[in-house]
Amino acid sequence: MISIFIRTIIIYVILNIMLKIMGKRQIGELEVNELVSTLLISEIGALPISDTDIPLLPSLFPILFIASTEVIISVIKNKSALIKKAVEGEPAYIIYKGRLRQKVLAENRISINEILTEMRTQGIADLEDVRYALLEQNGKVSFLKQSDSPNISKTLVVDTKLDRENIREAGLTEIWVIGEVKKRGLTLDDVFLMTVNEDGKIKLIKKEK
Repeated sequence: MISIFIRTIIIYVILNIMLKIMGKRQIGELEVNELVSTLLISEIGALPISDTDIPLLPSLFPILFIASTEVIISVIKNKSALIKKAVEGEPAYIIYKGRLRQKVLAENRISINEILTEMRTQGIADLEDVRYALLEQNGKVSFLKQSDSPNISKTLVVDTKLDRENIREAGLTEIWVIGEVKKRGLTLDDVFLMTVNEDGKIKLIKKEK
């Protein structure tokens, strides 16, 4: 009994440390890879508590490995837009400027009833009230209503890298984006974030050296 109690305390402390290192998020905000890592760590942590025949120290190595891998992936994907897209995916517009995109629903295996249910939980009664519905990377759906008159911005450059898909969706070209950067006396290597809204207003944040 004492052995189980001590093991529980040790595993509890280790899990708390590892999960804090991986980053503080609620379960509903976790990306798929983060959720898998969290579930694996929790499962592995429970084994030496339920079975005292399992050595405690060797059980900690898989937890340390998974947490370390998650931290390394997080650092790498924040340095590369391509890897970030591969690991996390991208937000997708289910409704864009009031038009329902049925293809996006089908690609993400989401039914229209799920969207309508989510709308009601967010206090939106009618589909016609929605100007934008965005499926976020964590699986949640964000809604912007017509009455809010949102002027949504699209990212053009993220951490020195061109966001080619968003550039195409905005009806722009890479040459135009690079030209706008040059007008400000900068190069892509100087840009941390560049966005443009529906009115054509550009916001640019320089990368800190």
